[in-house]
Amino acid sequence: MSRITVVTALRPESLAVLAALERPRRIRSVSGPSWAGMAGANHVTIVQAGVGPEAARRAAAALAADGDVIVSLGFAGGLAPGLVPGDLVLPAVVVWEEGEVARRYAVHDAVLAQADAALQSDLGWRPTRGNLFSSPTVLAASAAKRRAAERHAAVAVEMEAAVLAAHAAERGVVFVALRAILDPADLSLEGLPPGLTESWAARARLVAIPSVWPLVATLRRHVAVAATALTRGARAVLPALRLP
Repeated sequence: MSRITVVTALRPESLAVLAALERPRRIRSVSGPSWAGMAGANHVTIVQAGVGPEAARRAAAALAADGDVIVSLGFAGGLAPGLVPGDLVLPAVVVWEEGEVARRYAVHDAVLAQADAALQSDLGWRPTRGNLFSSPTVLAASAAKRRAAERHAAVAVEMEAAVLAAHAAERGVVFVALRAILDPADLSLEGLPPGLTESWAARARLVAIPSVWPLVATLRRHVAVAATALTRGARAVLPALRLP
């Protein structure tokens, strides 16, 4: 049995993971909304930390010390041209850039092999492998996505995984990330109000911005597709994780 802590950022991500667990229940936690359940023989705790590296850092500092595996599980933006909403990314390396310094966090080969084999067995196809860029800011413009892909040889982008990978490395804990593509590389998110994922005020402002209504409708459809893929991926991977 492994004790797995899954860290998500958004409620749709948390609900997608909950759908993959047996006997899920809400639990008290100082880290944010949290749940516990089983994935096969593995005990799983889900912590919904919020969006961005600072939120992930606060959650990491409060995580229980007796966990065996930390999983960064959620949505990501596509950087590789061929990725579409719902594609799963299982990165071998998470890249973080601060100033001019880039840090790389490698996922243990044995853990990658476990996750990859589980996804192939349950879903019948391999996830996309490659670097995952963990960005301190939202990459909204398609041009910014292209630059990040070229600079970091990355196939997808999100905002929390590097903080969790660093925390796991400091504690000597196994780390793995699994991400479902939400917005493809050619979809620009420019025009959306800042803080949309965290602020009800920002969401309310959408009513007064008709120009972004088509984009919001598109993202809602993509969320449904990505969440379904995330549930399938979590249902395959979480029971398969064992300490190397």
